[in-house]
Amino acid sequence: MKKIEIISSLLGDVALPLMGFLFWDWGFYFIALFFLFDLIFKTFFLKKRLSALEEMRGRNKFLLYSFLFSLIEVLMIHFIVIGAFPSLNIGDTFIDFLSYEELGIAQGIVLLPLLFLNEWMRVRNENKIAVPHTIRIQIMFNSQRVQVYRLILWLAMGLGVLFLSINELTLIIAFFLFFIAQPFLVFRNVN
Repeated sequence: MKKIEIISSLLGDVALPLMGFLFWDWGFYFIALFFLFDLIFKTFFLKKRLSALEEMRGRNKFLLYSFLFSLIEVLMIHFIVIGAFPSLNIGDTFIDFLSYEELGIAQGIVLLPLLFLNEWMRVRNENKIAVPHTIRIQIMFNSQRVQVYRLILWLAMGLGVLFLSINELTLIIAFFLFFIAQPFLVFRNVN
């Protein structure tokens, strides 16, 4: 299971944004928006994922921290974008992201339902495969710990763009390096 989860995470969190960067001219904000939509859907489904884990202690505290950390991530990424690209109009770029067409179909029409479906299937499969609750709880806590590491990354990037002139490629490389390492951090020590 561990290898499958790591490969699945790499494909979902790294492969599609990397393809966007390499083939569709996605910049840092487009990549960040993809991540943020994925984060929002994961956070939206978190209560459903936790409902099956009856023996998890501190469920409400876990939910509160997850929602709070996700909100902070959204704000910090936008702070990075504003600091790194002051001439960028976030509203227009957001609309451009949703209406960006590949093969004649707006990506918002395809991407957002796919992210929703991905999370719905993940919750369904977790319950269907019958992964032991102790392992699922461990993965949830590891994921939240990695979310704290991401907040530290966003803080470092935010301070970097505030005090230094960091180009977009450096931001993208840092983003991808962390997201390549992320699944290994989440699934370490999981038996």
